[in-house]
Amino acid sequence: MESGTREVRVGNLTLKVGERLKEMVDSTDTLSDPSAIRKRLTEDGYVLLRGVLDKKKVMDARRVVVSALDKEWNVIDTKNGDIMEARTLNDSKGFLLTGYRPITHHKDVLSVLESRELVHLFESIFKGAPTTFNNKWVRVQSKGQFTDEHSDFFRFCHCAHDLHVCWIPLGNYTPLEGTLAVCSGSHKLAGYKEKADMKCELPDGFDKFSKDAVWRTSKFNVGDILIFDVRVVHASTMNTTERFRISMDTRWQPAKAQEGDHFGFRVFKKSDSANG
Repeated sequence: MESGTREVRVGNLTLKVGERLKEMVDSTDTLSDPSAIRKRLTEDGYVLLRGVLDKKKVMDARRVVVSALDKEWNVIDTKNGDIMEARTLNDSKGFLLTGYRPITHHKDVLSVLESRELVHLFESIFKGAPTTFNNKWVRVQSKGQFTDEHSDFFRFCHCAHDLHVCWIPLGNYTPLEGTLAVCSGSHKLAGYKEKADMKCELPDGFDKFSKDAVWRTSKFNVGDILIFDVRVVHASTMNTTERFRISMDTRWQPAKAQEGDHFGFRVFKKSDSANG
């Protein structure tokens, strides 16, 4: 957490650091112990794993996004810094690029989102072949922007079988630049039902639960990932800088929970090179 920072905006909440906003547990020491990862996912709902991804590949993916922001949307200030700094031009606002295939399915991006490291990691967590949703989420946030509190469960309740989200920052970010934050214990609430309204964002009982709930976030570096249960209520901290915060996220679940490729999920097999 930022030294000296007393309050941080998390979604629509303003939380005091050390009280209702605390540091995430670093689970990097469990990387070689899948059972320990599974235990923490069950208990905490998330695992923060540092240095999992190849840093160069992550930066190559960042370049794809930043170049598109510059060439296609003209929102990057290249006069006052290098393009890779992703400085905002004239108070430009960020936006979602989810489903924009020239970015999401660019070879340099897929080499991160469907990397061998991620495939092998989820294979060990699920104790079998993993599958990932073909759609990819790309989030670009500028000064003053953040993601509201929500759970992804309701969007996937029709096909979620032990579904997990993998959040990947495409840069080094602190909580003052827009990091992801999770609401501790929210995945254990009773309001998650298979036939839930897909328009819902939060489980029944969350309003009462959230009054005293503790949120957790951290600073993130290139190569770090955050994996969390699809039920976990999460949000992002507000970006307070003059640079875009860029992140991507994907959805993963055990292939054994489904029969072949369906609902837009791609099954990985052990023989898969997973884009190297």
